[in-house]
Amino acid sequence: MASIRKRGNSYQITVSCGRDSQDRKIIRQTTYRPELYTAKGHPKSESTIMKEVNTYAADFEKRVYSGQYTDGENLTFERYSLKYLSEYAEVYQAPTTLESTRRYVKMFVHDFGYMGLSALNPLFLQEYVNTMQSTPKSPDKPDLPSHGTVKRRMAVLSAMLSQAVRWNLIQSNPMDRVQIKSKSSLQQEKTMCFNQQQAETFLHILDTPLYYQYGSRTRADKSGKVYQIQEYQSAHKIQSQLKLFFYFAMFTGCRRGELIALTWGDIDFEKATVSITKSTCRAGGQVITKATKTKGSVREITVPAAVMTLTRQWRAEQKRYRLSIGSKWCGDDYVFIQWDGSQMGLETPYQAFRRIINNYNMQQEREEEKLPLIPLHGLRHTAATLLISQGVDIRTVSGRLGHANTSTTLNVYAEYLKELDRTASDKLESLLLATSKIR
Repeated sequence: MASIRKRGNSYQITVSCGRDSQDRKIIRQTTYRPELYTAKGHPKSESTIMKEVNTYAADFEKRVYSGQYTDGENLTFERYSLKYLSEYAEVYQAPTTLESTRRYVKMFVHDFGYMGLSALNPLFLQEYVNTMQSTPKSPDKPDLPSHGTVKRRMAVLSAMLSQAVRWNLIQSNPMDRVQIKSKSSLQQEKTMCFNQQQAETFLHILDTPLYYQYGSRTRADKSGKVYQIQEYQSAHKIQSQLKLFFYFAMFTGCRRGELIALTWGDIDFEKATVSITKSTCRAGGQVITKATKTKGSVREITVPAAVMTLTRQWRAEQKRYRLSIGSKWCGDDYVFIQWDGSQMGLETPYQAFRRIINNYNMQQEREEEKLPLIPLHGLRHTAATLLISQGVDIRTVSGRLGHANTSTTLNVYAEYLKELDRTASDKLESLLLATSKIR
């Protein structure tokens, strides 16, 4: 009969299976951590808990004697994670997916890598999720992890445990019984983007020189004579390709990686369209160009005439520049480039975007005239929300964004759709009750 030993809130269950060829005892052990509270939140009695423990012990003993016992009983999560990465993730996952998997696995191993794989029961994982959703990221960053971040982390863990089930290491996936608090029950998360007025202001800024303030400093000429340079301002025009990049981001809703991966062959000047078939990203410490995020991300987007005019202008400017540097050119026909024609760096548009907004805000005396410091990805959100606000149907918006299905678009921009619903209600009221006697 299985022996049971209480250890804190857990119970160690041991089953003896006789002796091996060297007369050593063969034992199988597992740890069971019962749920201490009912579904309604009431504490369970000691007798109820022990009944559950004895039931689990009897089931474990039966599996051991019937040959259904698996190595998952003694396998720590850390050891399992190594097997999962080498035997599954590194074989079947795309580079970017693999990179995020490794990042989350490292976090899981730090938090509970010492625990046995079978000890990851629903109660433990529920407590883990609840703690994650109620603990700030760090003292320096007091905000809670976003709902999306928590979902992504636990999706990786659920995938790992599902694979453990397929490998017969555990009988079921405990994440199937874990609940993640809905977005509405957490802190309000607003998609960061420009409104229409702010978007218009940003486009105007792109045509306005940036003024940089330089402090006074000491210099020396060729003869060694020291002289003083007084404080001064210098105007710098925003590069044509950066202006075009931001126009593309706002008017097409393309992702940063999709724009950086563009080649001139992807642009049809006659049809005024751009074809999105690939994306540039960082994976494994290297910058790579791969297929788009999903099959739905492959798309052809119609581009406004004004943006196509900028595109022609930049193409002509790039050709002149290519001739000017001669043999130093080493590019592959990319639209957005570095000084030698090679593909634009992933951080370049991000840094330029922040620099432009910060420079503009420094020149504004009133707080309400400043632009919000949204992330670069916010230009994609700006494109979507402006289309939604103008009544463009959700299927069209989803298609331009390259979402796999419309449900993704509905989830991301739910708050803006609610606002549109309120606007529709007001329009119906004014239309139908204008001549009514109801006041």
